[in-house]
Amino acid sequence: DLEELLSDIRQAGTFAVDTETTGTDARHDSLVGISICTLPGRAYYIPVGHFTDKQLPLSTVLDALKPLLTDPRLPKVAQNGKFDMTVLAQHGVVVAPLAFDTMVAAHLLGEKSVGLKALAFSRLGVEMTPITNLIGTGSKQLTMAQIPVETAAAYACADADMTLRLKEQLDDELRREGL
Repeated sequence: DLEELLSDIRQAGTFAVDTETTGTDARHDSLVGISICTLPGRAYYIPVGHFTDKQLPLSTVLDALKPLLTDPRLPKVAQNGKFDMTVLAQHGVVVAPLAFDTMVAAHLLGEKSVGLKALAFSRLGVEMTPITNLIGTGSKQLTMAQIPVETAAAYACADADMTLRLKEQLDDELRREGL
């Protein structure tokens, strides 16, 4: 499946990337998974740090993805790319180029809420699953590493998919506005 993903990325020419971690501190929390979307409706999740379920070793995944994530000829798209780029840089993967960040684009276009869930709803009419539905809140809150891979995969793939869909719409609007 990893080989299929690598081939799909090469054929797509651009892709959205998103990371799942054990928290919100990009420099200190652990990488749990990477989601990639090459076409709207076609996303992959690569688990690397869940406590349960079968997954590939992180080093195997990074060795396979690094040439594509660092290839300047392959534009990458992200939502809050600074976070994902920081997480991946902690593992020796310097993403280049980040060609489009949907959060920055939304800010430039005057959106009041630039979070992915809000943008997917306001721009695409898609109601996404809140992270709290997976990990909970308060003293009983879990980390993404404690969530079953299948559940995390659906959530993470939706994030990457909506990011790529938003890129197409926001990019067109930025161009029309001269931004």
